[in-house]
Amino acid sequence: MNTHYFFKLFILLFLVTFCSINSSCFSQITDYPTTSVTSHLTKKDDKYRMLFTVNNILQKDKNNKDALFTRGKLKCNMGAYKSAQADFTKALHLQHNKKIEIFYHRGISYYLEKDFLNAIADFDSVINLQPKHIDALWRKAQCYYYIGANALTIDALDEITVANPESPITWHDMGTLYYKNNNLNKAKDCFTKALILAPHMSVCYNHRGIVYETMKNYSMAFDDFNRAIFYDSTYADAYNNRGLIYLNYEDYQQAEQDFSSSIEHDQFQPKEALNNRAVTRYILGDYDGSMNDINKLLDHYPFFAKAYITRGNIKERKHDDNGACSDWNKAAELGDLQGIEYTQKTCQ
Repeated sequence: MNTHYFFKLFILLFLVTFCSINSSCFSQITDYPTTSVTSHLTKKDDKYRMLFTVNNILQKDKNNKDALFTRGKLKCNMGAYKSAQADFTKALHLQHNKKIEIFYHRGISYYLEKDFLNAIADFDSVINLQPKHIDALWRKAQCYYYIGANALTIDALDEITVANPESPITWHDMGTLYYKNNNLNKAKDCFTKALILAPHMSVCYNHRGIVYETMKNYSMAFDDFNRAIFYDSTYADAYNNRGLIYLNYEDYQQAEQDFSSSIEHDQFQPKEALNNRAVTRYILGDYDGSMNDINKLLDHYPFFAKAYITRGNIKERKHDDNGACSDWNKAAELGDLQGIEYTQKTCQ
């Protein structure tokens, strides 16, 4: 078997299993607090009782603007978005004096049914009437994010920094999007701005550390991961990322400890940390421990192609050539280019 490919793989694994910035790392973009459209109603029966009341009002006066607006909010709260939109639209046509609220709630109804383009149009209507409407600006940014328009998302977030320049979460989310657009310097600057406003924001240290790591500035990345862990001693991703810096420094014992801490503090089975600890244990000669990690990983993530590459390499080291080729072939079936390369060049 060709051990050159095996050694090359483990160098690459240090990068491909980095806990990078992705959608789950957003603070506000994916987790902005939802405004309840019927916050004054606390019980299910209250909603239906009020719906009954407004229906009676509208039977007597079908153009009652307030009743239409209230019914629209109730329907939206119940998930009847199309019907809610019809009520909101009619209230607008009747020149209701609460246009800002109606546009916003209709935008929410579009947003909740993932009709993001119509939602953006309504949030724009809100912003035109009230340029510093923070909720509408956030929702607009969310919509752009979900349709993959990262540049427009950044523009929307930039509007929020003008309306509310002291929000560290805004600067953090802008940094995240700049990173996704491969604009590393701007990403770094945004994370730094967020940290000036919120010096204990551990997620920002972790994400800025990732930017530094991508820029090959390993010492600065290491410092940021240390700070992320200092401010949140249970931060699983930061332990994994610092472990990768230790790997880069060839401090394998410390790397293994950090990957173990990442696994310990993650409520799920973290595939990156398990894979990285398996690699580290392999390098340290703990082949059984390495195999246990990979088997556990594949029990939880049977379609994680890189794990099959790693397990195949462990099997190769243990002289199980057929088993190695079987795992590499599985990785190839899952679309992993290294699996294809290994299978073609080593298992013929």
